[in-house]
Amino acid sequence: MAGKASPLDMAIDWMVLLRSGESTADDNARHRAWHEADPRHAEAWAQVSGAVQRSVTPLRDSGARQAPALQAALLRRPRRRVLRDVLALAGIGIATGWLVKEQVPVRALLADLRTGTGERRTLLLPDGSQLTMNARSAVDLAFSAGARVLRLREGEIIVSVSPDAARPFEVQGAHGSVRALGTRFLVRQREERTLAMVLEHSVRVRTRQGEERTLQAGESALFDDASIGATETGRTGLASWERGMLVADDQSLGEVVDALRPYRRDGLLRISDAAARLRVLGAFPLDQPERAIESLAQTLPIRVTRYGTWLVVIDTRAAPAR
Repeated sequence: MAGKASPLDMAIDWMVLLRSGESTADDNARHRAWHEADPRHAEAWAQVSGAVQRSVTPLRDSGARQAPALQAALLRRPRRRVLRDVLALAGIGIATGWLVKEQVPVRALLADLRTGTGERRTLLLPDGSQLTMNARSAVDLAFSAGARVLRLREGEIIVSVSPDAARPFEVQGAHGSVRALGTRFLVRQREERTLAMVLEHSVRVRTRQGEERTLQAGESALFDDASIGATETGRTGLASWERGMLVADDQSLGEVVDALRPYRRDGLLRISDAAARLRVLGAFPLDQPERAIESLAQTLPIRVTRYGTWLVVIDTRAAPAR
């Protein structure tokens, strides 16, 4: 249950454990503590509990032709995996909200600038700077006589900053800020952490709790509210989305899947923890995410299971019996 999983994923893990018939009194106590520790945990638990009650009913009620096949496939699987997959499928039917969130992030709806699924945009800002937005990204503009601020609500951007000594240029996000000390840099925001990467010159990263670090050209770092992780070099391939490519240079499969999600127009894409840890080398077309998934399946020890267009699950292949 530990780690950087989202509240929803943690809630699913708790549900799987508590419904498995293997939970203990200590597990129940730990679940109560988790539930009460954060309002987001309680909200996620309510969503998952409701999903269990509804199971795959929303798919059946919507007339989805694959619903009977989905139910049959689920019933053939081991009990713990059955529950996990039912939860994943039922999550699609929570007032269609989970699927809508995948396609149009809620935080993006009222943003000044946004991109949809599979959409990239490059535009000129009022000060002459250039902003390139990855798919499913959203920003607000807050330019004044004394400062230039982009508020990153969701996703990933690359900024080429026009010089203006009187007005510093800064990208603010969920975990802190990235201030330009030069011209060109990337910021990618995820739920748990934000990535800053310098393509030209330098930037200053500052967390919400005040830790600071200056990054030079070619350097990148992940940061959360409190701390900045180790500085890395040689990851400039992470900016390849600007030209429509996903270049993986010893990245985890989990990172690769995260990069593909904003380009898939149908359904959910889920990956097991074991599969997410596999390492990937290669280049894949972002505008053809299904082709990228098939290429990964041909080169890695993974199994890709498709439930119609609603859900794709990536897991490691079972070792052959001896």
